[in-house]
Amino acid sequence: MKAIKYLLAGVLMLGFSSSAMAQDDHKAVIDQVTKIIKEKAPNADDQVKQIFKQNKKFADVLVGIGRAYLDVKDTANASKYVQLAIQRDKKYGPAYILAGDIEVVKDNGGAASSWYENATYFDPKNPEGYRKYAQINSKTSPASAVAKLEELRRQRPDYPVDIISAQIYDRAGNLDKALEFYEKVDKNKMEADQLVNFALDYFLKGEFEKSLAVSQFGNQKFPRNPALNRITFFDYTNLKRYPEALQYADRLFNQSDTTKITASDYLYYGYAYSGNKEYDKAIEMFNQSLANNENNEADRTDALKNIAQAYQEKGDFNNATATYDKYLKSLKQVTAIDYNTLAGMYMAQAEKLTGAEQIATYKKADEIYAEMVEKFPSAADFATYQRAHIGYSLDPETKTGAAKPHYEKLIEIIKGHTTKGERDDDRLVEAYRYLGYYYLLKNDKATANGYWNKVLEIDPNNETAKQALGK
Repeated sequence: MKAIKYLLAGVLMLGFSSSAMAQDDHKAVIDQVTKIIKEKAPNADDQVKQIFKQNKKFADVLVGIGRAYLDVKDTANASKYVQLAIQRDKKYGPAYILAGDIEVVKDNGGAASSWYENATYFDPKNPEGYRKYAQINSKTSPASAVAKLEELRRQRPDYPVDIISAQIYDRAGNLDKALEFYEKVDKNKMEADQLVNFALDYFLKGEFEKSLAVSQFGNQKFPRNPALNRITFFDYTNLKRYPEALQYADRLFNQSDTTKITASDYLYYGYAYSGNKEYDKAIEMFNQSLANNENNEADRTDALKNIAQAYQEKGDFNNATATYDKYLKSLKQVTAIDYNTLAGMYMAQAEKLTGAEQIATYKKADEIYAEMVEKFPSAADFATYQRAHIGYSLDPETKTGAAKPHYEKLIEIIKGHTTKGERDDDRLVEAYRYLGYYYLLKNDKATANGYWNKVLEIDPNNETAKQALGK
């Protein structure tokens, strides 16, 4: 019995050894033929034929020869050896996978998909066929691609189907489905790039708290990963948690591996400094964004706008208005809001000035609102209302009636509205009160009373109007 036992053990060991040796031999053969084909030796065809004769019974070697030909874009010879491999062993999955890869090189996605599906049929435990099928169909039919991966899950429960499904939906631009699958995956098993895409999807959806939770997990696992540091930096900035944003800005710029700093990075650095009320540093970063921006017009205009706002917050109105004027000129289409912002800067500047400088600055604001009336008729009531306020600021004692023509124009515009605006009555009351007071000072009681009565028509309990009318 002992002798038989040792004999059986020897046979098993010999069998194992022979199998292992065969696999090693096949790998060596495949490496040899790959080198011959790649280096294009003068007698390469003869060498390959000799290797084929010695190994034509082995499907893995035949596929190896075909793969070597495909690597040098020789699809004809690659196809020849694929067919030989399938004839030798029709259940050898790698042969069908190679056939699909050949069709990919030939830009024939439909045929490639069919070959990959055959691989899953003949070799159902091999994940490569499922993965390739899913990859080739990921853009045209992501749902079909993921369904094929679910077949793989039944064959190989250990295979990371969820993360691949998430990546497929990522490529298809379906963020909701991608996130659905990312959420099923244990983050501890994710690589850095997978955590980046997971966090980025939430960022793109504007869900910054969720994005931050993922990116910060990644920060702990991959502290020097620039993409993860960048997303955390951007998330904190969007959440207006500026001190933490600045901390991660420093990690991105100074504590990450192989970091390529972009114009957008400088732009966000400016946002963070601005939010933290460090306006000089913000301006520096916005200028760096401009200097590093090659062709992103949206970011260029955004940087100019933010530089102007930072100067305004500093109280440097000259630079604020000059920069904002550059911003307006950089826009392909200017809005009424843009005009109002620039005029507002001049008004804020004027409030801090006196004498001739103040008057000149108010007049600049007035000129902008006058232009706004011409360019944006739908905003004429607002712009005229602002011009009336400027007139009052230039003539607070109503000696010259600087606001009078603007209030009269405002009444005309509002009366012409086909649909009543929510602020129309308030603005009419203000205009009537001003004109009532103006004519009262002019001792034109009849005209003044007419305006005071108009106030009461809108606001019957207006105490100022009642007193002016002696009621």
